Amino acid sequence: MAFTYGTIWGDYGDEKVTGTTKLHPFGTRMLVPDGRVFKYGSISSAGAVGAGNVVQAAASTAAHDMDLVIPTAVAVGAKSITVTTTATDAAKDLYADGFVYINDGAGEGHVYKISGHAAHDYSADADLTLNLADGDTVAEAITTSSLAGVLQSPYSNMVISTAGAHGARTGIVTGVCATEMTASYYGWFQTWGLAAVLCDTTAFVVGNHVRTSDNQAGAVEPLDRDGTNENWEAIGVAGLIAPVDTDYGVVDLRISA
Repeated sequence: MAFTYGTIWGDYGDEKVTGTTKLHPFGTRMLVPDGRVFKYGSISSAGAVGAGNVVQAAASTAAHDMDLVIPTAVAVGAKSITVTTTATDAAKDLYADGFVYINDGAGEGHVYKISGHAAHDYSADADLTLNLADGDTVAEAITTSSLAGVLQSPYSNMVISTAGAHGARTGIVTGVCATEMTASYYGWFQTWGLAAVLCDTTAFVVGNHVRTSDNQAGAVEPLDRDGTNENWEAIGVAGLIAPVDTDYGVVDLRISA
């Protein structure tokens, strides 16, 4: 493999390699010779996810995701930002490869990449110091009147896409499993190009958009803009004949290039 600016040029079959060790930053892009694109990430400990199933980002932590107080002003050029959480612990490096953003006050609108942090025990100390990735420094001074939020990489601790009404979605769609993914394993998730995807309907029409299903977790169905629950994300277009219900059909994915 060759690695340049966040993109790996992979060989056929590389997308099916999984393991218990993190080998690349979350979100690393792999392009195989035919143009299909995969992103590197991990499945949560909640359970395994099968090949061809749609996955989504983990739910955010309400005590961490917005309006956190900045206890100490942060100068331009700083390499860390400390926030005061309102509850909830955080395992060491839970937010590695994720983001801290300023949602209000001085420095608002800026997003910074997190390289890692120590384990956070809220009961011992509510403050959480986030170290920024190499090359990323605070671009605009942050004051104690600023407010911030912290979020995981969308490719960290992913789960099978939820079903049900649109309001049930707890995270953005991130890809389709390229192979069987064991709980807590690392691997590749397809985001662009032809893929075999779990379907819950036979009503596919070649070239028509498909969306995540409101009936079956991890599946897709046609996007009918006159239908119900049509706010689910469109993730691509049907690429072949209509599959049998609960079978796997060809979808030309358009999640992320």
